[in-house]
Amino acid sequence: MNDPVPALAAPDYFLPGTIAEASDLLTRYDSRARLLAGGQTLIPELYRSDGAVDALIDLRRIAELGRIEWYAGHVEIGAMVTIAAARTELARSFPVVATCLGHVANSAVRNRATLGGSLALADPASEISTFLLAYDARIILAGGELCPVDRLLAGRGDAPPFIRAIRLPFPAAQERSGFAEILRRRSGGRSLAMALARLGAGGARLTVSGGICQPFRIEATDGPALLVALAARSPTFDAPSTRSWVLAAARRAIMMAQDATC
Repeated sequence: MNDPVPALAAPDYFLPGTIAEASDLLTRYDSRARLLAGGQTLIPELYRSDGAVDALIDLRRIAELGRIEWYAGHVEIGAMVTIAAARTELARSFPVVATCLGHVANSAVRNRATLGGSLALADPASEISTFLLAYDARIILAGGELCPVDRLLAGRGDAPPFIRAIRLPFPAAQERSGFAEILRRRSGGRSLAMALARLGAGGARLTVSGGICQPFRIEATDGPALLVALAARSPTFDAPSTRSWVLAAARRAIMMAQDATC
């Protein structure tokens, strides 16, 4: 008879009402506490982990983390805003977001998973990371510090940060954009590659992700020049097949941007 799987020890559970309370709890438990947002990634991760955490700090009562606030030149999305809500609310200023975030898992996950929680725990093949990097997002941490999203992505091995909000500058009025993703299976599965293209009067930008590499950006004069620049980045990818998938996704994203209305 197989030995029963040992049950994880139940961690202390907290439901703070303010960012300050949550920050104090994180300090008290040091590296043995985890922030609980939507839980779609964290809970399965805890069951796969060899060691349980000592405390779970549930952020759902902190009202300011669930707000979307519009300003003259940017929008700030609270860390507890769900992916589904962000997809709906941001569409008026970022038309590509409906397609991009629509590729995240499925509707059940999108209605529970949060933008901040997903960003803090996301793997390299992440639609959220690719979208935020493409639009020069800056992460507002709990203490008010601003962190460029590429710096946060580069520190993936560190403890997940306490994200308060995500700041996104608005794109130019005449910009066109397109997103494409290639999956292992037709009806879902692991992402092989994804690309987000932004085409404007001042130039073009392509943000891609594939395999185990973190998303990265390329800038050029136009769509064809983006593809030339991407082909030159072959050493970035972990395998020739990854390079092929990324190039295919990039071509499709650029074509969609060229066909899009402003």
